Amino acid sequence: MKKTISFLLLLFFLQPVMSVDPGIYSIESGSITFRSDAAQELISATSHELHGLLDITKRTFAFRIRMRSFKGFNSGLQREHFNENYVESEKFPESTFRGKIIEQVDLRQDGKYTVRAKGILSIHGIEQDRIIKSEISVQKGLIHVDSKFSVMITDHDIKVPRVVHEKIASEIQVEVSADFKKKEE
Repeated sequence: MKKTISFLLLLFFLQPVMSVDPGIYSIESGSITFRSDAAQELISATSHELHGLLDITKRTFAFRIRMRSFKGFNSGLQREHFNENYVESEKFPESTFRGKIIEQVDLRQDGKYTVRAKGILSIHGIEQDRIIKSEISVQKGLIHVDSKFSVMITDHDIKVPRVVHEKIASEIQVEVSADFKKKEE
């Protein structure tokens, strides 16, 4: 809950800046897919409800995703177990990633950039410092970001019962794709 309030406060305090600062971009469309490729089962789910801001002047960003927005899975029961038993969506409704782009890139210029995003990844109420490599494409003022990385479930205190240990991978593969557009004044 504290993290959600902090994120909302960040957005609230950025709002006056966004109406003046031409460097603020927001996600027009975005998705996150995760994949668990375990010995006995492959699980995949996607959410198209990715939200975020990117300040190209300061090279800062903030993303959030509502955990209950993931769809896919192999069954409704699997989705229910994901939300109730593993990520505990009632207790930890969102995951976030906020931080800064390390490289000195000018995202006002068309081109393709490989960057490292350094920040705090919060999943299941556990924050981890992360550096995540991303590919950014800028064309005619539109910014597209693609990223692939992995998350160790133990890093975020996600517990898997021994009975399903062979069905859920300890390392989850994550893919993010987002299109950013300049925030309207």
